[in-house]
Amino acid sequence: MRMRRLPPFCAGLCLAGFLLAAPVAAEARLLEFWGSGLVGAATGNGKTGRDFYRWAGGPAGGFEVGARLLFISAYLDYLRFFDGDANAHLVGLNLGGDGSIDLGHGLGVVMRLSGTFYLGSLDAQTHDFDGKLVDSQRVNTRGVGGRGGIGLRYSFWRVLSLGVTPQLGYHYFFGGADEDPTETELNSAGWDFQALGYLRVAIGI
Repeated sequence: MRMRRLPPFCAGLCLAGFLLAAPVAAEARLLEFWGSGLVGAATGNGKTGRDFYRWAGGPAGGFEVGARLLFISAYLDYLRFFDGDANAHLVGLNLGGDGSIDLGHGLGVVMRLSGTFYLGSLDAQTHDFDGKLVDSQRVNTRGVGGRGGIGLRYSFWRVLSLGVTPQLGYHYFFGGADEDPTETELNSAGWDFQALGYLRVAIGI
């Protein structure tokens, strides 16, 4: 049986598609910008019942946008929690280090370490265990802390990647917004953990 040759145009399209879809090695970039869609779960705890993570936890989804200069990164992440005692929201403003080690075939080990400012909120119809409405002002929703984690990333199509980077953090939340900030007994410290998969789009030089 005689094999038919592909027309040059079709052969060119096939080659271009292969090159785009093939895994790419991680590149060291001077400047990079990215955006990611996030899905997974997050949880945590604190020393008092006012701690944000006493009310928020479980399945979550959101996004992340950021920029990196060499190994210094600044990024914002947003999570919407869909379980736990409350449907809650959490924004993290992060500044720290972000790097990767190329394993070949598009795979890379991702390492992160950052200082974080936490800004959370509870839905207006959140209830406590007695059925009473809970105001975000009565819960510690603002604080500072740090996060760190190691994960894996698979890069393809030059600008896209899939990955997961579990991160363990320590937070210190301040008293409710309507409280005296000098009353430190209203503050709460504790740990938090997130395991989020992501689809990432990144461009850089």
